[in-house]
Amino acid sequence: MKKTVCLMLTVMLLAGLMTACGGSKPAEGSAAGGSAPEGTPSEIIDAIYAEKTVDLNLMTIDIALDDADAVRYNLGLEDASKLEAAAVSEPMMGSQAYSLAVVRVKDAADAAATAQAMADGIDQRKWICVEADTLRVMTKGPVVVLFMVDSRFADTVTIDDIEKAFTTVCGGSPDKVVTK
Repeated sequence: MKKTVCLMLTVMLLAGLMTACGGSKPAEGSAAGGSAPEGTPSEIIDAIYAEKTVDLNLMTIDIALDDADAVRYNLGLEDASKLEAAAVSEPMMGSQAYSLAVVRVKDAADAAATAQAMADGIDQRKWICVEADTLRVMTKGPVVVLFMVDSRFADTVTIDDIEKAFTTVCGGSPDKVVTK
């Protein structure tokens, strides 16, 4: 009787382990696996920072999509009609070339075109005195992440660090990556 109970418990334990260790199925339409991060753009920025701490005095703000100047300055976009929400994280001191922007588009089909428009439209010298000489824009589902930084901050953060953090947050590689 004891042997039977032990055998049954062992089988149940092994079945539980095999279920817990099973890989997750890639998101539909995504060969890279993972899925778009949930939450608001500000919450996604927080999740990225939870994966990669940045040693700068940063502030995250939501972008008013009806403010064309804010949309152009922070996202490089002339039109926000395809956006659901957006936020940007930048240093409180304006003389540091660092910007992490997250956008959620209304339709995931618009993410790649939005990413390209952001990469093409953003002013990497928007701080006037300094320039972000590295730029990367990534998408995962309806989420677009734009990150640009002066390479002199490489001891603190690089575009590769942020891509790795975004990949971890998504649980898989970005759908599209634009680098300048």
